[in-house]
Amino acid sequence: MNNNDVEKIYEVLDTIGEALEHLKHTENEELHKEVTLGRYEIVSMLEDMLHCSLTETIEVEKMSDADWLVTTYRIMEDIMNPLQVQNTFDVEFVKLLNYIWNHSREELLNTMKETLSGWKSNSPAAYETFVNYFARFPLWGTIDPDKEDYNTLELRVDVLKQHSYDFLWLYKRLEDYTSKRTLFAILMNWTFLDMAHLSKIKSPFPDYYEPDIFPNNKDDVFVDVGAFVGDSIVQYTQVYGRSYKKIYAYEISEDSYMKLCENTSSLHDVIVRRKGAGREKGEMFIEDNVCSSANKLQSKGNEEQRVEIVPLDDDVEDTMTFLKMDIEGAEQDALLGCERTIRQHHPKLAICTYHGYEDIWKIPFMIDCMYPEYKFYLRHYGGNLIPTEFVLLCKPD
Repeated sequence: MNNNDVEKIYEVLDTIGEALEHLKHTENEELHKEVTLGRYEIVSMLEDMLHCSLTETIEVEKMSDADWLVTTYRIMEDIMNPLQVQNTFDVEFVKLLNYIWNHSREELLNTMKETLSGWKSNSPAAYETFVNYFARFPLWGTIDPDKEDYNTLELRVDVLKQHSYDFLWLYKRLEDYTSKRTLFAILMNWTFLDMAHLSKIKSPFPDYYEPDIFPNNKDDVFVDVGAFVGDSIVQYTQVYGRSYKKIYAYEISEDSYMKLCENTSSLHDVIVRRKGAGREKGEMFIEDNVCSSANKLQSKGNEEQRVEIVPLDDDVEDTMTFLKMDIEGAEQDALLGCERTIRQHHPKLAICTYHGYEDIWKIPFMIDCMYPEYKFYLRHYGGNLIPTEFVLLCKPD
């Protein structure tokens, strides 16, 4: 690639970015046309450089303008600064990406279906557990093979095909090979329903609290969003002791809130609030789940289920030093509500990224935009059949 091509692509990308920012606030048909023409121009140039069809490898035509723009920047980043393959683990990750790029969505989906069908015959317990899990926790879509419903597998294919360069960016961004292997194991499960790799990378430490990354809690102002009944706070004190300065606990469910108050009553300086965290102040309603730990919020509901929503930037009176979030898919919105704190004070972060197929790359991207000096780690605390309980840990540099 010559310098003129690089300059041309970045120039057009910047123009498209400005147009998309303008289109957030007003409709302009001419700008829409310019964006479309710019996309075609850059895709054509990149296909010539990469010697492949981006329509086939990453389904570029199916992407929204915003996703396409980010992906194209990712491709340019990799062209200018490719992954330095240093060991067999890097080789395996690149091999997985190439598999995704070189197989159509139909081929990827059929492989998943065939594996699931094999489970039904050879491992019926695994099959039933897999299907029943998505019926119980529909955050990842639905699945009912008897009715030809493969929605959750289709969502996996969407994210694998269209966000492979986001995964490549995250792989390079992660700080250690435990994190890189965790990402690899999750993607292997999503692609092949593979369980073997997940079994090898489960963290031996309690959820969120990795002493190699966060060694102590001296003078911490710990904010637990999604505190449930206080189990994660109690575990925090079991790992680190009681040398923290203050704890803020947020929980939306009334029953869990009452148990949370009871379970933390013996600890010093714990402030418990029955509130939800979000981008801005308001109110929402609890959508009950069969499992109370998975309750989440919706815009409408019964008056008895009303919950106040607050931005953490405004609601936490002390300077936050450690933020943990596990709030059933509301993490992105809640992070926007503490963006000022992250930008200015860079607290330690332990953010769940498993409540939807986009969180694993979207949440690191959001945090990277807020404070790019964080060191990123990924840890997995869940089971092998379905990768859940994986957490992004961000250590300020």
